Amino acid sequence: MRKIWTIAYKDIIGAFTDRNLLLIMLVTPLALATIIGLAFSGVSGNSAPITEIPVALVNLDRGTDNGFNAGQVFVRALVPGEAEANSGDNAAGGTCEQANTGGGEGQAFSLDRLTEATLVGDAQTARAGVEAGDYAAAIIIPPDFSERMSYSQESQMIDPVPLEVYGDSARPISAGIIHSIAESFTNQLLTGQITVAATIDTLTARAQENPVFGLAFLAANSSGQFQPNFACAFMPGFNNIHVEQQTVTGEEVRFSPLIFIGAAQAIFFALFTAVGGAGSILEERREGTLQRMIVTPTPRSHILAGKALGTFGMVLVQLVFLFIAFTVVGSLLEGRLQSIWGTNWPAIAGMILASALSVTGVGILIAALAKTVEQVNVIGGVVSLMMGVLGGAFFTVSAIPVLEPFTRISVVRWGSEGFIKLATGAGDVLVNVVFLLIIGGVMFVTGLWLFNRREDI
Repeated sequence: MRKIWTIAYKDIIGAFTDRNLLLIMLVTPLALATIIGLAFSGVSGNSAPITEIPVALVNLDRGTDNGFNAGQVFVRALVPGEAEANSGDNAAGGTCEQANTGGGEGQAFSLDRLTEATLVGDAQTARAGVEAGDYAAAIIIPPDFSERMSYSQESQMIDPVPLEVYGDSARPISAGIIHSIAESFTNQLLTGQITVAATIDTLTARAQENPVFGLAFLAANSSGQFQPNFACAFMPGFNNIHVEQQTVTGEEVRFSPLIFIGAAQAIFFALFTAVGGAGSILEERREGTLQRMIVTPTPRSHILAGKALGTFGMVLVQLVFLFIAFTVVGSLLEGRLQSIWGTNWPAIAGMILASALSVTGVGILIAALAKTVEQVNVIGGVVSLMMGVLGGAFFTVSAIPVLEPFTRISVVRWGSEGFIKLATGAGDVLVNVVFLLIIGGVMFVTGLWLFNRREDI
C-alpha cells in the first residue's frame, strides 16, 4: 500500500507544482466562469440579473364545460393587465381567499418583472416573432389543454397534451427560463387535478364502504349541495408543504448564473485533468520511467492503482479548490458571504467525490484505449468537448431538443445538475450521485482491466 501512495503522491505533487498545468486546471475555468457570471449578475444594483424576457403567449385553450381554463393561469401570471381584465374568471372554477389560509402578499406569484409577455392570436405569428428576434420564446397552449388534463366524474382519465415552448436558439438562457416557467405551471395544474381526483375517489370509496355516509353523500350530490371548491389546489402558494430557501437572516436567496456556469465548467475542465493524469503512464513509458518501475519488485497492479489514485487525487483537489473559489467569487458578487452551493454539506461532499470518481473513470478508459500520448490528447479532447456540450458547459442543451437523450452519458450533465439542485435548496441528488458512480465505476474498472492486459505496460 505504501508504494501505491508513493506513486499517487508523486503524480499529485508534480501536477500542482507545474505552473502551466495549474493555469489550465484552476485559473482558466475560474476566470471563464467569473467573467460569464459578471456578465449576467446584477452587480450594479439590486435587480435580478435577467429581467423583462420578451415572451409571446398564445392561449388557444377552449376550457371545459365546468369553467376550468388552464390557459388563464399562464395569462394571469405572465400578463398582469390581462389578469385584471379577466379577474372574474377563475382557472379552477372558483375563488380562493388567501386571508382565510394565512397567506400573504408574498404568496401571490407574479412574473411581470422577470418576463414581458404579449398575447398573440395565433401560433404562426408567435413563432415568426421568435425567429425574428422579437421574443426570446413563445408559449403556445393547445385548444384541448384544459380538456385533456381535467378530471371529473364523467371524464376520469387525465391525459395531458403537451404545450409548446418555441425558443430562440440565440438566447438559450432566457428560453430555458421560459421553458422552466411553463413546466412549473403545468406541473402545478396537474397537481391540482390529482388533488381533485384523489378527493373524489376517496369520497366515492368511503360511500361504498359506509352505507350511511353513502346515502348522505348521494343526497347532497343530487340536491346540488355538494359543490367543492378546488381553486386553492391549483395555486402554488397554497401547497401544504413547500420549500422556501432563505439565509439565516431571512433574506431571499437569489440564484446566481455563476452556479450553473461554474459547476459545468469545473467538471468540464476536470475531464482534461483526468485525461492528462491517466495518460501520463504512456508518457512515462515513452521516457523509460515506467520500465524502471516495472523491473523493481512492484506488482503491475500496484503501479496502475497508484496512477489511478493519483489521477483521482488531482481531480478531487481541483474540484474542491474550484467550488471554494466559486463560493468566494459568488459572495463577492452578491456583496455578502454565502454558500452558493447550499448548506447540505454531506450531499455536497458526496457530489464532489462522485464527480471526481466519474471524471477519473473517463480519463482511465481513454488512456487505456490509446496507444500513444498523442492519441490520448486527441481522443481525450474530443470526448471532453462532447461531454461538455451535452452537459451544458457552453449552452443550454434544451435549446436543441435532439441532443437531450444523449445528455445521459455526460458526466458534466449529471454533475452540474446535482450541484444546481443543491444550490437551489433541493437536497435530492441521489440520482445524480448514482449515475455518476455507475458511469465512472464502469469506465474505471474497464480502463484498469484493459491496462492490465496490455503487454506494453
